[in-house]
Amino acid sequence: MDCPNFNINDIAFGTQDWPDHLRVHAAIYRGLSERIDNPLIKNELLHLASVCEEVADQIEDYQTRH
Repeated sequence: MDCPNFNINDIAFGTQDWPDHLRVHAAIYRGLSERIDNPLIKNELLHLASVCEEVADQIEDYQTRH
């Protein structure tokens, strides 16, 4: 996976895109977990996916309150 290059404008003005970005990564982690045989790695990928979803939900909750 390639890591995107972020700049200050992405951070300051692109916050509405973070939930979608995190959900894309959650889907990637879930897809990878389906192809992995090692149960420890599989569980870690699924945990990362759930964390991405949780943070995306929290960002959206924060955005709707402010």
